[in-house]
Amino acid sequence: MKKYFKYLGLIGLCLLSFYYTNQVALYVKNRNPLLQSINNIKDYKYVSSIDSIFVDNLYIIPGLSGREVNVNKSFLSMQKSKMYDDNLLVYNIIKPNISLEDNKDKIIIRGNENKNSVSLIFSEESDLTKYMVSNNYKANLLISKEEYNLAYELINNSNNSTIYRNIEKYLNKNKVNHHLCYVKNNVSKLCQNKYLFKESLVINHSNFSQNKNKVKSGEIILVQKSLTLSELEILINQIKYQDLSIVYLSDLIKE
Repeated sequence: MKKYFKYLGLIGLCLLSFYYTNQVALYVKNRNPLLQSINNIKDYKYVSSIDSIFVDNLYIIPGLSGREVNVNKSFLSMQKSKMYDDNLLVYNIIKPNISLEDNKDKIIIRGNENKNSVSLIFSEESDLTKYMVSNNYKANLLISKEEYNLAYELINNSNNSTIYRNIEKYLNKNKVNHHLCYVKNNVSKLCQNKYLFKESLVINHSNFSQNKNKVKSGEIILVQKSLTLSELEILINQIKYQDLSIVYLSDLIKE
């Protein structure tokens, strides 16, 4: 019995010593000037998340993820230089309470306006899309067959199940599948586990004068083939005048 208590006492001493050592190490670490610098700025770097918004219980406007400084990982990333560096901060992502990722059955009707961006979706490859690529603008293209210029962000738009699967293989092979699915009227069975979306604004030759002035941040613009090249140039200038960026749809809807 005495040996039992002896061993128990030794274990207790070891645990107490381990706890004390840890506390001392933690105390020393917390007094480190680098760690103190990180702790001093972490509240200023905190960005709260923004929840997605439901529209008519059918559509959704994606929210935005927040972020907070991971103090320990940031401290480790700066250990080599032993100097505070904003660029070496490590963040934890804060998921919105109402997130697009949990509501993929909803149809994305526009992007979050806080991104100060819009996306242009082209109904087919043409001089318009070639103009976008040649001028380094980001364009999305609805496709219904294989083998396209990978400079576009390609969106599988085939209604034929066999062709749809072949396009999926093509997109996966080239690692350009962003799992986007354009909804015209009804949601296709082929769109399972994809991000459903529809345009917030249609622009073509007949409505150009009116609709070009409706563009605002978050817009998903479907550009139809009747639009002329000169009208496209005016549309782009209208977007740039509002200090909005033209981005791929996957970036516009990303939280």
